[in-house]
Parts: sequence; structure tokens; C-alpha cells
Amino acid sequence: MDVAYFASGCFWCVEGIYEKVYGVTEVVSGYAGGTVANPSYYDHGNHAETVAVIYDPKLVRYSDLVQVFFDITNPYTFGQAPDFGKSYRSIVFPKDKEQIGIVNAFLNKLDGHKIEVLLSQKPPFTIAEDYHQDYVSRLVKGENVVNKSYGYNVSLPRRQEFIDKTKIRLKKD
Repeated sequence: MDVAYFASGCFWCVEGIYEKVYGVTEVVSGYAGGTVANPSYYDHGNHAETVAVIYDPKLVRYSDLVQVFFDITNPYTFGQAPDFGKSYRSIVFPKDKEQIGIVNAFLNKLDGHKIEVLLSQKPPFTIAEDYHQDYVSRLVKGENVVNKSYGYNVSLPRRQEFIDKTKIRLKKD
């Protein structure tokens, strides 16, 4: 197993998307990319909402996970609609030169505007509170989750748009 870290707006949305990717065994929501010690949802300072994607590299390539990131990320905005700002900025955390090369190949295909995707070294990652974990899957099951309207109006549509458009192999339901 290996782990990759991505920040692309609200971690509820991003977690729900990566959970659908074939070869991904678990996705954990958390905070990374900042310097504040012991971040939490209500005080994560300069950290971005980030997911740790645990995957089997025999089943899914890192480049496929980066493709997912660029499929769901507007690289020209500081955050992802409807969430903008520092907490929702887009960051890829490649762990070595090979992964940096993969991410740069995607970035080099972009043109025209200022690119708002950051690259950062492997982060110190702090796991978010339990009620943030498996948000979309719990919402779909009808469990009691915080901010259901956000889930139904933002998280689920963002995930469905990805499912409808992606060429990446997905898990069978």
C-alpha cells in the first residue's frame, strides 16, 4: 500500500470522489500544508483541508490519482466552488522526484491563466475529527451527518459529475 495527499476544496467532496476509484482502499480527511500545531476543524489556521488516499499501486497508478485531482480541480481558482480561500486551496503533495515529474507534466498542459495549484513536500498530516470521515458514504446511507444540505447540494453533485465524466477505472457498486 502507498499513500498520496491531495487538497482540492472541501475534504468531504474530495474524499467521496477518491473513495470511488478502483485500487483505493481508504481515504482519510484531514489537514495539511500549514504550520499550525494540532489543527482542528474550527481552528486549522493556515492548513488546507486535505485527504490521504491509501491505494494499492498494483491496481492504480499515482498518475491516475493525479488525473483524478485535475479532473475535479479548477486549477485557476484559489479554492473550489463554492469554497474559496486558504482552507480550500489546491495542493498536491508529491513524495519524490518521480511524482513531482508526474504532477509537473499535468501542470505543463495548462495555459492562459495564473495557475493556483501548489506543490508541497509530503505534509505533516493531521487526521480530521471523526464526524468528517466517510462523510459522503454516511450521507448516502442516510446516517446523521453535519450540514446535510452541503452534502446534497455540493458533495454529491461534485462526485456524480466526476463519475459521469471520468475515464479512470471506478469501483463497482
